[in-house]
Amino acid sequence: MSYATITDVFARYKPIGSMVGAGSLDVSSDDVSSIFISDAEGYMNAFLATRYVVPVTTEPLITQIAADLAIFNMMAEKLGAVPDFMQARYDRATSFLEKLTTGEMLLVGSGTTIVTTGDSEAWSATGSYHPVFSPVLDPLDQAVDVDYVTSEKDIRSSD
Repeated sequence: MSYATITDVFARYKPIGSMVGAGSLDVSSDDVSSIFISDAEGYMNAFLATRYVVPVTTEPLITQIAADLAIFNMMAEKLGAVPDFMQARYDRATSFLEKLTTGEMLLVGSGTTIVTTGDSEAWSATGSYHPVFSPVLDPLDQAVDVDYVTSEKDIRSSD
């Protein structure tokens, strides 16, 4: 699933169409889709994969980010210098990606799945039980009984 199409790219910035053609300095329409949009999607997935299952469902924000990144990359490659307004769009797109990965913004598409990594805090099903090795116990009470460990080892190795 593609996040943006060549039509989306042209809709976001119509003058970019003048860079598409068959001349030596032009970008072919195949390259717009197979290189520039594909590169933008790879860049986006690198960000989004930390929070979402990628590829994510295409929605207007995702299409906007992909198109702006593709336009930026085309301009950077073909013009050498990127105009300030396009740099601002690139910065905004990257900012959106950062906010999506930190949870400051969320994608709410019906097919979008958030990656769950568990609770942000450790928890225990044993309530107030303190494990044998614990910072709340006296260090002398946490010493390993070498004789017991050796005995257990001997019993297990004889099985």
